[in-house]
Amino acid sequence: MTTTTETTPAIWAFAEHEHKDLERGINRIHDVACEVGQRATPELSVDVISVLTWVRDTLEPHIAWEDAWLYPEIEARLGTPWATRAARFDHQQIRDMAERLNEDQARLGARVKGNDQAGTRCHLFSLEALLRAHLEREERFLIPLLTEAASDDAEPARRQS
Repeated sequence: MTTTTETTPAIWAFAEHEHKDLERGINRIHDVACEVGQRATPELSVDVISVLTWVRDTLEPHIAWEDAWLYPEIEARLGTPWATRAARFDHQQIRDMAERLNEDQARLGARVKGNDQAGTRCHLFSLEALLRAHLEREERFLIPLLTEAASDDAEPARRQS
C-alpha cells in the first residue's frame, strides 16, 4: 500500500511535468499575440484557431484533472475547500477569456469589416497572463500544501514508532 508521503513526490513530479508541457502552449499564445497587427486577418484567424485548439485539447483536460482530483485531494488533506477557491476562480477566468478569443476568432473568420484586432491582441495577452499567474500560484502555494499535509500526517506515525 502506498502512503501519503510516498505519493506526494509523484504528484509534485506529475504536476511539474504537466506545467512544463503547458508552458509551450502559453509561449505560443504570447507569440500569436505579438504577431497581431503584423499578419493578415486570415493568417491571424488560423493562429487564433490553433490557440483555441490547444485550449480545448490540452488546457481543458489539465483543468478538468485539477478540478476533479488535485483540488479535492488538497481540500481533503487540509480539511477545507478554502485553499483551492482562488484557483477554481482562476479556472473560470481562463475559460471566460478563451470564450472571448472564440468570439474574436469568429469575427476574424467572418472577415467582419473593422474587426478589432487590438481586442484580440488584448485577449491573447490576458489569457497568457492569467495562465502564467495561475501556474505560479499553484507551484508556490497549492502543490506545496500537499507536501505539508503529507508531513503533518506522517508526524503522528513517527511519534508512535
